[in-house]
Amino acid sequence: MKYKNVLIVFNPASQGGKSIDVFNNYLTIIKEEGSRYKVIETSGKNDAKTIQKNISSNSFDLISIIGGDGTINITINGLLNFDTPLHIIPAGTGNDLARMLYSGLKIKAILRLPFESKKITAVDIWSCNQIKFINGFGAGFDGAIAKKTRSKTFLFSSKTKYWVEILKQILFFRSPKIEVNGQKTAIFMIAAANGKDYGGGFQVAPLAKLNDKQLEFIQCKNINTPLRLFYLPLVKAGKHLNKKAINYKRVNELKIKSNYPLPAHLDGEPLCEKNYHIKYENKIRVLV
Repeated sequence: MKYKNVLIVFNPASQGGKSIDVFNNYLTIIKEEGSRYKVIETSGKNDAKTIQKNISSNSFDLISIIGGDGTINITINGLLNFDTPLHIIPAGTGNDLARMLYSGLKIKAILRLPFESKKITAVDIWSCNQIKFINGFGAGFDGAIAKKTRSKTFLFSSKTKYWVEILKQILFFRSPKIEVNGQKTAIFMIAAANGKDYGGGFQVAPLAKLNDKQLEFIQCKNINTPLRLFYLPLVKAGKHLNKKAINYKRVNELKIKSNYPLPAHLDGEPLCEKNYHIKYENKIRVLV
């Protein structure tokens, strides 16, 4: 199938600007194939509204997203409906969703998918406080990491600053007492994952499936610093689900209440609220 009218959502800041080369290579292919296209460059301000406005005034048959998981999150929150298929082009720091979808497919092949692939897969879309997400929600430890890395300016790469903040939060994060689906508990972190990986390759939910209308709920109780250091490589490898500090189950709805604003993230995008309500929203079609 050949897509004739493509909306390209492009984050020029991804990977410190390295995404520009990916964008230029894709634009060359689009032009060679003779497809019409429109480009929206994300700026971090009202991007979802800009996407909504363009979708409402055009008839796109494909939306190509060039960036990381955050760019995907912005795009799905700009959709008016879930009819138009997505084409995800990994050009960010983590690229967790693309890694799960493409299973090692080279970037050259991913760029050509709109003109060489006929396969579409369904992926669940979820919402948290009416904000859509596709890969995962996290609160506590990883929510604090998302908040800190977004609010600070560093002299080194995004990946390096991410690991610096991980180590800082392992040492200094104070576990809050919250209520999860009516049960009060002190937590180090909570994850509600649609996909196996997030946070740049951490296998937080190794049993997750992207299209089963279920979230993998992983709760880590309040643990001391040595245990935090012990658990980190286990989570990276997806070998933590049977450990004592972990509460694991599948859920299709999640309600979290806190007396104080609790740092969290949706697909890596930070937010900080007292209450979170997570539920299934719909399915989106993705080109693979």
